[in-house]
Amino acid sequence: MSRKDRTPSDSRPRGLSNSADKPYTVSQLSAKIESAIKDSFPTKVRVIAEISSVTNRTHYYFTLKDEKATISAVLFASAARKQSSPPEHGQKVIATGKLEYYAPSGRLSLIVDKLEPVGVGDLEQRYKALCNDLRARGWFDPLSKQPLPIFPRSIAIITSATGAALQDVLDTAAKRCPAVNMLIVDARVQGEQAKGQIANAITKLSEQHTKLGIDAIILTRGGGSLEDLWAFNEPIVAKAIHNCAIPIVAAIGHETDTTIAELVADERAATPTQAAMKLVPDRTALSEQLHALTRRLSREISTQLTHEESRLNRLVTSGPLANPQRLIDPQSTRLDTLRTQIHSAIRHIQSAKTRQIDTLAIRLAKHQPAAVQAQRQEHIHALHQRLARSMHTRLRSMSASLDAAQRELNAIGPRQVLSRGYSLTTTKAGSVVRSTKDLKSGDSLTTHLSDGTVTSVVDGKNVTKRTKTKKDLVEQIETLVEKIESGELGLEESIKGYEEGTKLIKQARAILDQAKQRVESLNLEESSD
Repeated sequence: MSRKDRTPSDSRPRGLSNSADKPYTVSQLSAKIESAIKDSFPTKVRVIAEISSVTNRTHYYFTLKDEKATISAVLFASAARKQSSPPEHGQKVIATGKLEYYAPSGRLSLIVDKLEPVGVGDLEQRYKALCNDLRARGWFDPLSKQPLPIFPRSIAIITSATGAALQDVLDTAAKRCPAVNMLIVDARVQGEQAKGQIANAITKLSEQHTKLGIDAIILTRGGGSLEDLWAFNEPIVAKAIHNCAIPIVAAIGHETDTTIAELVADERAATPTQAAMKLVPDRTALSEQLHALTRRLSREISTQLTHEESRLNRLVTSGPLANPQRLIDPQSTRLDTLRTQIHSAIRHIQSAKTRQIDTLAIRLAKHQPAAVQAQRQEHIHALHQRLARSMHTRLRSMSASLDAAQRELNAIGPRQVLSRGYSLTTTKAGSVVRSTKDLKSGDSLTTHLSDGTVTSVVDGKNVTKRTKTKKDLVEQIETLVEKIESGELGLEESIKGYEEGTKLIKQARAILDQAKQRVESLNLEESSD
């Protein structure tokens, strides 16, 4: 019976009717599987799928996949030479071949005879679209990259704690420089949760790198298919890398794999080992560099010492140090010049101060008691002369008026009134007494009657006197002189004013004489001291 004539009940592979309680050996089970595959599928099958994880080891080994499943495939060299182009990662194809079950490894593979390109795979399309977008944003621009630290204190490693990539990094760092601290941040590197854990780890390290003392980050994992590495192509991971405050070295998959995380990172490494080598300094190289710098510094110091020693010898054997007197002589001359200038300045200052003192002495002399008294004496003398002149002038003027008045008085004189029983009382100065307010105790009065005169003295009136100062006397004298000169006083009042002025001048001179005696006494005491 042919394969086409079989009924559904007969479609079960031959030999599988064994009861469930009888166990198979592995070889028997493998043989049954191989027989079932051969009986269930035609010799040639055609599969539409996306190529992934391509490796070329004389023959091409790759994976055919869709959204839900994968199957291994092999394109032998003889068949590959018949293809228009070799298989490429992400390429969508129709693969024609036969199914083969390899019992020793328990592996089912499609032995491909022919590959027919269909188009670019979905993941490959997403990858290229995201690359174009991030490139347009400038995230791939070398100018946006941060420089790697020369000697980092601590490095954070974001990877799976159970992966081989972590051990490669730790071994390399320990060999190159054990002093660099390595902080392991465990994160999933494959699967749906991987992108969130990776992005969160980068963000947290960026925010707390100062507190943790971290200077750089290594983001790494081992090789795998495009699907396995897809977490490192996610936008959320690319954004976290771009915004990171410290440099990131990314080493994802094999050298032929290039993820978006590596393109955005500050530095890309082909392998985890290479990533560690880019960040961790080589202690051997550092030691050699230190020795080289030490030798160079020693040579520089030796050369500098030799140069300075030669320079010192030249200074000692030539120039000022050879003849110190050449240094002293100019300074000595300069010192003499300065001494002369100082003496000249002192003399100038002394001369100026002497002139200032003389000026002050002259000003002080003008205010000495003797000089002041002399000025006042001269002022009083001038007032006396002025009073005399004023009085003489007034007398001449009044004499003429007196002659005219005499004639009128004879006609209407008081004797005519006195003969009628009236009397006229005058003071000793001759002024008429018109009120008791004009009198004081002890004043001499003359009462004129028609047939003679009677002399009397005022009694019973007390008067308190105030001792007048020289200033008061001078002011009274000046007032009397001004009144006599102005002509506002009558004859009797002018005579009275003249008499009073003469008395005041005598009192003023007496005060001046007393002041003069006191000044002379003070001068004698000062001379004796």
